[in-house]
Amino acid sequence: MNIKLLAQANTLIKQSKFDEAEKIYLDMLIKTPDDPILQAFLGRVYIKKHKYKSAERILQKSYDKRKSASSISGLAFCKFKLQKFDDAIILYEELFNYDKDSPKIYNKIIDAFKELQMYDFEVAYAEKFYNKHPELDNAMVRLTQSYFDKGDIKKAESFCAKTIQKFPKCPEIWIIAGALQEFMYCNEELARECYITAIENGNPLGYYHLGVSYIKTGNFDEAEKALKKIVEILPRETYPKAALGTLYLVKKEMKKGYELFGFRDKAPEILTLKNNWGGSEQKNSTLLLYCDQGLGDHIQFIRYLPFLAPKFKAVKVLTRKPCLELFKRSFNIENVTFYDKLSDVSDYDCYVLSADLPYYLDMDFDNIPSKDGYLKLDPEKVRYFKEKYFNNDKLKVGLCWKAGGIGVRGAINRTVNIEYFKKMLDLAEEKNIQFYSVQLEDIFNGCKKYPQIIDLAPEINDFDDTASIIENCDVFITVDTSCVHVSGAIGKKTFLMLPYCADWRWFNNDKVTEWYSSVELFKQQDRQDWFIEVDEMIEKLLES
Repeated sequence: MNIKLLAQANTLIKQSKFDEAEKIYLDMLIKTPDDPILQAFLGRVYIKKHKYKSAERILQKSYDKRKSASSISGLAFCKFKLQKFDDAIILYEELFNYDKDSPKIYNKIIDAFKELQMYDFEVAYAEKFYNKHPELDNAMVRLTQSYFDKGDIKKAESFCAKTIQKFPKCPEIWIIAGALQEFMYCNEELARECYITAIENGNPLGYYHLGVSYIKTGNFDEAEKALKKIVEILPRETYPKAALGTLYLVKKEMKKGYELFGFRDKAPEILTLKNNWGGSEQKNSTLLLYCDQGLGDHIQFIRYLPFLAPKFKAVKVLTRKPCLELFKRSFNIENVTFYDKLSDVSDYDCYVLSADLPYYLDMDFDNIPSKDGYLKLDPEKVRYFKEKYFNNDKLKVGLCWKAGGIGVRGAINRTVNIEYFKKMLDLAEEKNIQFYSVQLEDIFNGCKKYPQIIDLAPEINDFDDTASIIENCDVFITVDTSCVHVSGAIGKKTFLMLPYCADWRWFNNDKVTEWYSSVELFKQQDRQDWFIEVDEMIEKLLES
């Protein structure tokens, strides 16, 4: 092995000249293609270049030939970046053989379990980390956060107080203290004090949380100041820019908003796509329309497909399986084909993310198309559900009370405890109402607690089923989740229970939405409960 060349490559890496370093390693591998040390070095260069699939491939070869701390840690890092969290955990645990009880490894394993939403394991590893390193503020912070993630608020509060008492100048614990005040007690004022304390103790992330808190309460000027500050401090980080973009979108400043919203989190698969479409007509080209973010976003933004298709020779739409059949039927366009796996998509010339279509099609939020509906149902499936469940003279009301989502803020804010519906459900017999649930994850056991509800979740395999069920309802009541987009996109009368701090897409509205003419908003007035909104919906139902 040429030590001089290795030293030269290492110098280039320090100078961020990754392409030149890569060339040195590739030339050396021509002579010794199976050298695990060179493979590990090359893998590290690919990591620096954010080419995680390439790094994973070459580091796997190095690992298979000769396990070392370098190959294991590099491979584990790639697995994590590629969202292969199970594999990452196994590799990080193996890394303990080289670096016993390393705090860094504990942190990585805790992060992986959190990403997998395996909160019991997250807590278990955080407790193990703390027991090994009770002297570290980081260990106490991770355990506090793990209790919070699991939903064990009493333990989170207790350990948060204990950590603050021991490490009063630890900024990270003040972030968690703010989150406890914000999410559990709806005390934005006290939460902001905690975030400011975090800033004063050296954690600029406090500006980010401060900005989001201000957005939630409609104080957009202060939100903009805080988010601009974190963008200035951390210019290479993407999430503060995405948050600032979200603020502009809430205010309907589409151009400013989308220029920053493009920095939002993206699936690793998206990062492999090439040639982002810029908005021009390309009659001789094939476009990949990649439906990104959640399933509700797939449904919301697919409305733009008829305006996009004429600009290309062909459009290949990549969505997820639950949407596939419904989309195929609804958009029978000659030059459009649908897929649910990227591996099945053949060549394309450029791509665009579906959530970005309003921007690239230059269709602002005052000119949203297809407000009256755009999804086409299967008549046979609609008839099946009608004959089996809906063949009665009652007022038929569909329900959905739990929202999914990848963020703690979103999941907590958009989910409504089934107990808030009790007053409404108790009217079933007296007012001749039949309730139906399309809730796939009934975390509150609503259908068991309330026999007034017919549970149709076992009948649902995809959104084609969901849409056919909702079509048979007179009214559909839902939280902000994918089902509201299904209901609005088929033109069904819908009551949307919109949280006090709503997602950007609902702008600052409280009664109607520009996206769907059949959807009526019932925006939460008291962040502590939903009693006012339920009473309003009952009044509307009794008018039906």
